[in-house]
Amino acid sequence: MNSLFVIAVIFVFIIGIAALVYLIKSLIDMWREYAATKNETVLLLFILNIVGFFLSGSLISMIVAIIFYWKRSRKMRNLGIFLLIAGPILFIVLAIGSFTLYEAPMMEWEQMEYEMNL
Repeated sequence: MNSLFVIAVIFVFIIGIAALVYLIKSLIDMWREYAATKNETVLLLFILNIVGFFLSGSLISMIVAIIFYWKRSRKMRNLGIFLLIAGPILFIVLAIGSFTLYEAPMMEWEQMEYEMNL
């Protein structure tokens, strides 16, 4: 069980770093497109992406990045959807694994107190 927990921790870090790189790349792509086209919608998405990152972590930013890439790049859109789904699932697996991994045995004083209450 210990090795599975370590593997889950490694996957959580990999997904987290991949999501951060995805968000930074989306910000760069948004700024480049705004600089080239002066499209105000792209500027609004850029601002929402930055504000969303500070308000909710990466949840709002991931959704805004997926909206930005929806018709522009199918590969980036699918990657964003995968990261948006995989992050919470791995976090839940990690939380469940940490509770089951560190189930500590009773200490001596707890054992004595338990026996006295019987």
